[in-house]
Amino acid sequence: MEKFKRGDILWGTRRDRKEAWHPIVFIDGPSDAPLAVVLTHDNDRLCNIELSKQYDNKKSYFIAHLIEKMSEWGPYNKSDKLKLDPNDLTLIEQHISGMASMPYFQYEEYTKNGCPDHK
Repeated sequence: MEKFKRGDILWGTRRDRKEAWHPIVFIDGPSDAPLAVVLTHDNDRLCNIELSKQYDNKKSYFIAHLIEKMSEWGPYNKSDKLKLDPNDLTLIEQHISGMASMPYFQYEEYTKNGCPDHK
């Protein structure tokens, strides 16, 4: 199994809306169930922070919470075409420093009335 390094952009194999729909940025943890931040092109939540670079030629954001990805959504594969800019990794690290990780369903519940961490 491939060992990922901090800042690698990954895709899960199971890419349904409730699974590994978006690419993620590997932060820590095992390769089969990484701790990561989710990349998105939406700015519809206070938790979505704009990145300095565009990914997939679109304005890009990350969800500023450390998300526990499920092993059933893998295996996870490193993107061949998307590379995270080092400045964006620094930005991500600044926003998630000291945050506890949570599964995505818990993040949705945590932020359903607005994010207490991002007002």
